[in-house]
Amino acid sequence: MELSKPQDLFSLASGDTVSKRNLFDLIQYSKVDSSPYWSGPDFTIGNTPQQGINWVGNLPSVKAVIIKTRPGSYEEDGWSDDDKSAFHYSFKARNGTVNFKEKANDVLIKQPQHLYPILLFTESKEGWHYEGDFSVSEIENNFVVLTRKVSSTKNAIHNQDEAVYQEGGRRYVTHLMAERSQAVVSAAKSATSWVCEICSMNFYDKYGVKYIEAHHKTPISTFSAKYTIKPQDLALLCPNCHKAVHIHMKNSGLEYDEITKILAPTG
Repeated sequence: MELSKPQDLFSLASGDTVSKRNLFDLIQYSKVDSSPYWSGPDFTIGNTPQQGINWVGNLPSVKAVIIKTRPGSYEEDGWSDDDKSAFHYSFKARNGTVNFKEKANDVLIKQPQHLYPILLFTESKEGWHYEGDFSVSEIENNFVVLTRKVSSTKNAIHNQDEAVYQEGGRRYVTHLMAERSQAVVSAAKSATSWVCEICSMNFYDKYGVKYIEAHHKTPISTFSAKYTIKPQDLALLCPNCHKAVHIHMKNSGLEYDEITKILAPTG
């Protein structure tokens, strides 16, 4: 497939192949306003084309992350299962040290918060093989786990979980999509209805689908030691209220209880 503009990246289907020259030129010249690849400042592709990771736009308005990986580049890199549903991708490191604030690492760490797609390419004889749209599901000291996005509408429950990683003595926290969290499973099994705790909408009654989203009421950063998430730590919310909570968290830094007072229906 030939990419003419950065927006064409979003039209790729799993299994498509892009020539190395085409992707190189798209990344290189998306920054040049006189180039045919130019689509405006919001679609410039950051980092050089020689690097394994690039990003479209700038935080907090990143449109996508592009990852190009070659077999054997890093020890941790590669598929973690035969179904190719999860891929280990190493953080960028200098002399063996990972700086989580470096842009190439920062866009990975913040993906679960902003939910932009990660477009994964693997090297092939024909060029760059597009594997599909992925999300960060786990963050380790030296790598992230990328999980293929799967759509499902049957009895769905989603969790904005949190993970803690360290750089020296400082603790960092990021939200993670973690549908396999045991706390979320317990919360789902104990739910007698699919009612949002903020707006009281019953998703099943309104749409005929058993669906709810789980939100961490207390950030893990408040805990001084390893903490096991319990169902009572989670708020079950409809998608609209869940998104609104995260927008308020991002823009104002308010705690969950304060945000619910703002969002709760009046009258």
